[in-house]
Order: sequence, then structure tokens, then C-alpha cells
Amino acid sequence: MTAVTIKETDTYTLSGNLYESTAQNESDVLGTLIYLHGGGLVFGERTDLPSEYTAVLRQKFHVLTADYRLAPESDIDDIFTDLHHIYHYAASLKRGNVYIMGRSAGGFLSLIMARDFDISGVIDFYGYFNFTHSDFNYLPHDQKHLSNMLTKELASNNIRDYTTVNEPPDPRYLLYLYYRHSGNWAETLGIDTESDKYRLTNDDLAALPPVFIAHAKGDPDVPVFFSRKLAKTVAISEFVEVDTVTHNFDQEVSEANIKIYERAVQFMAEQI
Repeated sequence: MTAVTIKETDTYTLSGNLYESTAQNESDVLGTLIYLHGGGLVFGERTDLPSEYTAVLRQKFHVLTADYRLAPESDIDDIFTDLHHIYHYAASLKRGNVYIMGRSAGGFLSLIMARDFDISGVIDFYGYFNFTHSDFNYLPHDQKHLSNMLTKELASNNIRDYTTVNEPPDPRYLLYLYYRHSGNWAETLGIDTESDKYRLTNDDLAALPPVFIAHAKGDPDVPVFFSRKLAKTVAISEFVEVDTVTHNFDQEVSEANIKIYERAVQFMAEQI
């Protein structure tokens, strides 16, 4: 692994971890796969992908895990600017085509990148493509027991007075839940839910490159509706619907989850 600098300014630095492919021949490498973490655009770390999954991805890709700015210290337009820098950094490596993978909020950003840039394929784990679903105005139903903790004081104590690109789930997950509970998550991100800039239309979805999709059937955080519709609308896709009620079902590394990652890589290789 090589630590790289994607973008450096006076107030923040976007860093990345670059993992070289383990393929024996460069001709076997599909290209560079950008990985974007989840966290509701409020928390998350580029290092959150378990090494077992990274090892699977590296069989066919050079893997670049990337920072991006987080809300509420930054807004969605700042994050979209970061996507521009991340894409152009990956493209500048000249290591084949550029692919994108994201989990949850990273899935949303991955689909946006595939709409806006020259992306050859998307691996989307439990992502979404707009902020208009009514469920996003409420707490995920498996977290309702935390509602009494989600106070303005908690929120103010967890908002930084500087630009941040790296926040572990403990305690920033509670800040994300606070915005969901307050019904102002999209507003906090600076998102106009009526603007096509922040959502993928049916035409956008239909024009996407090949997409591999994985989502839990009973996901309490991001409705599986998004992935079902994506699978029906994208021209070339494969959808694995996992029979569980856990949002980030792949957090625990298992043989079954490793096989899903292996299938994602195989699917992308089949599109060549």
C-alpha cells in the first residue's frame, strides 16, 4: 500500500491509499478502482474496507481508497468538487480504465461519479440515488431506541470548527442519526431535493455503465427499493439481494460475503 495525496489546500488534504493489483500480468488488470466509504456523508474513513475484501478487489484492480470532505462542516457541493479531484487523480495514474465502488453513501457518490465522469463500471453496495425517499426523514427503525440521546447538545459537541475528511463512527454515527431523527438530513447536506444535480433521473440510471449491486432485503437504513429499481433500469447490471435485516451486511467478513465480492469482480471482468 502507498499513501498518496489527491488534493492539498490550506484547510484540508484529501489523502488516499493506493493498493497495487496482485495480478501476475498487467494485461489481466481491468484498471483502477476508486473506493468511497459510507457514513451518510457525515462520518466514515477511507480505511474501513476489510483487508479480505481489498484482497479480492486487487485480483483485477489497482484499488484507490479516497477521502472526501464530510458534512456538516462541508456541504454537498464541496463533496462533488472532491469527486472531481478523486476522478482526475485516478485517471492521471494511467493504469487502465477507471471504475468506482462505494458502500451506502459511497454508493450514492459512486453512481453520481458514473453519471458525471468516464467510469467503466460501478460496484454499488446498499447505495441510493436520491434523497427524496420518505424513510430518510426518520430514524432507521432499528435505531429508534437511541432517540433520547439525539439532542442538540450532542450535535453541537460533535461538529468540528474545521474542515474534516475523516471521522470514525464513534461518535459521529450519532450525529448522522440526529439529522435523520430531525428530518433535516438533506437540508444539512445543502441538498435541494428537487434539483437533478443531486439525484439520478431514470434517464441517468439507464445511461450508467455496468453496475454490480448488493443490498440487504430488510435494510433498515437505506430502503432496498433503490437497488431493485437500479437493477431494473440500468442497461447492464447484476443484483444480489441478501436475505438479512442488516444495513452494512458485509461489515462482518464471512465466506458468503467474500463470495459476493468475488462475484462483483467477476461481473466486471465479464463486461470486457
